Amino acid sequence: MTSTIRYTLPASRLDHDEAIYLTYDPKQQRPAEEVPVELRDVRGELDSHVPVSQQLAQRGFAVSRHVSDHVAHLDTAEGARQYMNEAAEVLRVALGCTRVIPWNSVSRKSDPAVTLKFVKQQTGPEENHVPGERVQPVAIVAHVDQDEVWGKELCARAVKAPINQSESDFVANSPLAMLDFKKIAPEDLSKHASMFGVGMDLHYSANHEWNYLRHQTPGEIIFLKCYDSWQGTDGSALYCGHVAATLDDSAGLSPEFVVPRESIEVRLVAVWE
Repeated sequence: MTSTIRYTLPASRLDHDEAIYLTYDPKQQRPAEEVPVELRDVRGELDSHVPVSQQLAQRGFAVSRHVSDHVAHLDTAEGARQYMNEAAEVLRVALGCTRVIPWNSVSRKSDPAVTLKFVKQQTGPEENHVPGERVQPVAIVAHVDQDEVWGKELCARAVKAPINQSESDFVANSPLAMLDFKKIAPEDLSKHASMFGVGMDLHYSANHEWNYLRHQTPGEIIFLKCYDSWQGTDGSALYCGHVAATLDDSAGLSPEFVVPRESIEVRLVAVWE
């Protein structure tokens, strides 16, 4: 499937010092370009029986099935808390870790009318947050969530899933695209400051191979590794590049199922003791 990925430009193509992006300024955006790419559908891997932990170690992302008991109640703080705890337990079982700390959640919608809302940097797990009260736009620039310094403060992994409440709903536009860690070279990355801390921009490379879960449903989830405290000493992936791809994937779907993507991501800290 052909899509478009938005990449920021590398330092070699800028007419200014890229160091300016290490200070957060919402009015200062690094120049970007849109590049046509092929997306590989990983739907067939949902039934491959490769453990989530192995998928994450090999490439930094994983796909799996899970039907939530609490996704229909995200409009209340208690429902959101239960959903966060549910996501934490899903990750704990998948990784076999000692415990998982729910860090925060973000609801997103692929609607041009949805604008970016400012969020204060957290000093601890988010409390009493109702996701629907702060809907964010989808992330349209290819990136890695945090660098090795800021990531150490969070040690986070993310679980992303649609929140359309009908099991017959599909993600037909702006799907999440994932870039295998092994396909990312050091020169493909540049650091930038954001309201959340310090992340990394991705610059285009012909070696990039993007993946997505075509027509993802609410009963299917994507795991992303955002940071690993082992920092590669065990040979596993450090992180996963990702972005909302520009793609109309409505072919073959009935019109009533073609709606703007609505999804929720939960950031979680996996702990081994």
